[in-house]
Amino acid sequence: MWPELETELLAARDLNFRSRPAQALRRFQRLLDRLGKVDPAGLDPQDRARWADATVRSLMGEAFAVQAVSTDLDRALALLDEAGRHAAEAPAAVRGGLPAAVAGYRGLLLLRSGRSEMSLPHFDGALAAAGSATCAVVVPAASATGAAAAEQQTPAPVPDRDLATIHLNRGAALTDLGRLAPALRDYEAAITYARRADQPSIVALALHNIGFVRYALGDLPAALSAMNEARATAPDREDGVLDIGRGAVLFEAGLLEDAERVLAAALRRMRGPGRSLDRAEVEYYRARCLLALDRYDEARRSAAFIRRHDIRGKHGPRIAMARVFELEVDVAQARDATRTGSVVARGLARRRATRALRVAEQVDGAGVVLGRESGGAARLVAAQWYLLAGDLERADAILATLPRGFAGATLTHRVQYYGTVAELAFATGRRAAGLRAVRAGYGLLSAHRARLGAVESIAAAATHAVAIQVVDVRAAVATGRAAAVLDALERGRATGAGAGRLTPSGDAGAASLLTQARGLLAQARHLPAGSADRDRLTDAARALQEQVREHTWVHAGDSDAVRPVTARELRAALAADGRGVVVASLATFGGRVMAVRADAAGTRLLDLGDPAEVAEQVRRVRADLAVTANDLIPAPLRDAARRSLGRGLEWLDATLVLPLRADGPLHVVARHPYLGVPWSAFPSRRGLPTWAKSYLARGHGAPAAGERRVLVAAGPHVAEGAAEALTVGEVWPGSLVLLGEAATTGAVREALATHDVVHLAAHGRHDVANPLFASVDLADGPLFAHELDGMRLPGSVVLLSACEVGASSPRGGGEVLGLTSVLLRLGARAVIASVAPLSDAVAAKVMPRVHAELRAGRPPAAALAEALAGFDEPVPLVCFGGLEGLAP
Repeated sequence: MWPELETELLAARDLNFRSRPAQALRRFQRLLDRLGKVDPAGLDPQDRARWADATVRSLMGEAFAVQAVSTDLDRALALLDEAGRHAAEAPAAVRGGLPAAVAGYRGLLLLRSGRSEMSLPHFDGALAAAGSATCAVVVPAASATGAAAAEQQTPAPVPDRDLATIHLNRGAALTDLGRLAPALRDYEAAITYARRADQPSIVALALHNIGFVRYALGDLPAALSAMNEARATAPDREDGVLDIGRGAVLFEAGLLEDAERVLAAALRRMRGPGRSLDRAEVEYYRARCLLALDRYDEARRSAAFIRRHDIRGKHGPRIAMARVFELEVDVAQARDATRTGSVVARGLARRRATRALRVAEQVDGAGVVLGRESGGAARLVAAQWYLLAGDLERADAILATLPRGFAGATLTHRVQYYGTVAELAFATGRRAAGLRAVRAGYGLLSAHRARLGAVESIAAAATHAVAIQVVDVRAAVATGRAAAVLDALERGRATGAGAGRLTPSGDAGAASLLTQARGLLAQARHLPAGSADRDRLTDAARALQEQVREHTWVHAGDSDAVRPVTARELRAALAADGRGVVVASLATFGGRVMAVRADAAGTRLLDLGDPAEVAEQVRRVRADLAVTANDLIPAPLRDAARRSLGRGLEWLDATLVLPLRADGPLHVVARHPYLGVPWSAFPSRRGLPTWAKSYLARGHGAPAAGERRVLVAAGPHVAEGAAEALTVGEVWPGSLVLLGEAATTGAVREALATHDVVHLAAHGRHDVANPLFASVDLADGPLFAHELDGMRLPGSVVLLSACEVGASSPRGGGEVLGLTSVLLRLGARAVIASVAPLSDAVAAKVMPRVHAELRAGRPPAAALAEALAGFDEPVPLVCFGGLEGLAP
């Protein structure tokens, strides 16, 4: 009987642990029915001890399952009372451990109902009863001797699995209460006991929770590293629990779409009875993602589910959190509407503010989650509603009640706080105070991004800057001063700018995955387009690429901070330059395309039209360029496309360029969709240097006189690629020319780090959805932007004679990513690349001319302009780079 019963008990306990409480409940009830039919008085001492142990643990398991399935805490605690009576009457052989286990479960049920503070005495009592009042005794000392060693070797009266669980759960309670250092000690103790008991699932949960603590401390790479280790420790755990924290961390990192995807997948695994508590936690973090993605209705539905569940479970802290979040969704949507010209009725705004204050009073003292209460967030919402109502005095009074800097709140809420303080200051005519608040908000984000080590993570950090940048730019526009607008734009753009790690990470795992992905894509390119085998290989490569992305997220940062350029230093630099350079900073704001024009004489603010019309013309021009570059399309269709292209370029020229009155060099600072415009192809820019970048960056100076190291490489299947490479090589005597099998990704990667001029004649691809996997195709497969992350380029000029690799995709916060942007971040002086399809024949004619001008000493933008001046048809090559002459 006993082996079978004990096996069944272990299986039932495992079901609870794997988040299947409904199944566990049925098993525990069957076990208790069987145990109830046994008369313990008739058992020998050993079997009576077994009976007592099985009865107590079955009641404990039933109590846990009952709370999970029905949220009935009282009934669950009653079952634990019964378990406690059996434990007290158990034979001496098990009596020492069972009361401690019951106390630990009582703490767990209180914890799961939001009573974290009440749960701690039960966990403490359980560990004290087990002879382990502190975590320190469970961590073996490497050189313990004498009495200390003997003490460490004394067996605990509670099984290791129980001790691991108690420490794990006490750590969770301490984490909720914001006591992070002792929580970490508990999690380490849980890992020690769980490994001793061969319980990888408990180890995984402890690692996951360590990640949560690192997240609360602001160390996101370390948090993701711990969570990745948790998944590797328990790869067969499919209940979604290990993805809860991971989604929260990705949200905080600004990787909103990735976070939402992870959390949505976790939700799909949480269907079924007894999962509503876990689902409510996932729904909260997913709702925050949905809110940041402006998916307001979905965010509301998630918040409503959380509130309904937590009311049933009487989970005070999370009821408060859900109610406040619903308020946040409403005010965010209203504030978003005002950016496009909508007006919020003042009466409605005041009523919403009053409601937020009433909720704040109701949730005060409801409890904490990760050491944070919800009342402050509700008051921040009230202040925002009063600002919308124009009641500045009340908004000011409410903000004054919040702790300075909103200390202790999440990064998102702290940045919102500074944005709200700035908005109030600007509205009351205190511009200097508003700018101080803006800079404080950006300072928080700067500290946040300083911990990040990958280009993608740094760009994603700008996600949190959107709201504060809107406040900053709106206030600057209200001054009517173009210089103030330029300063505000560049403060925001600098948040996601700059390089990642200063040295390569040496991540062997990521390198191996990239090699595998490259091999699969190299195989796929030999197969017919649309074939099942090609699609299979491509899908497998994409799966590997996603793993590479996850590898890079755990890299800690030592990144360069980007100091935003000001209008004052820009004017000084332009005056010193003496070439008559005009800088045009473009942005969409208030439903219009806005440009700040700057030259040595000063700055001017221009309205360039409707952004929807501009975006549509950009789309048409790119489509026409694709047709004209394709020799397989019939000549009449290409002729029609050329005529359409000419009209589109003339329209964009008249709309975006001619109002700038730039008769000489023009530097464009812009983001999507303006960065993808073929600026050099506009009629008015023929023969004139034109270059672009996503933010106003301090450019690299001209190289010192002397021999320049030049690499030229040709990829496979480019009709005139080898001839183009050889011709370019002739322009630069002594250059290294790689053809055929010699033009490998490794050779080109190595050359990028050491050569002054790099020319790649290859097929290219911009991956819109995953821009860091934009690539150029070489002998052994594609060279991805991702594998350049962490390099340092020596101020080189890189020429990419390939289709579309000059394109870029916007990420959260507006920063753009792609192969070109990565090369610039990593130190390239300039990158010349195509923003649309480029025919091999055109590239073979244009590129040698560009190199001849470069060798003659012309700057990259001027070299491209001169090479294109005598060319009859529009060519979508654009020079990308910073503005030389700005102080570093």
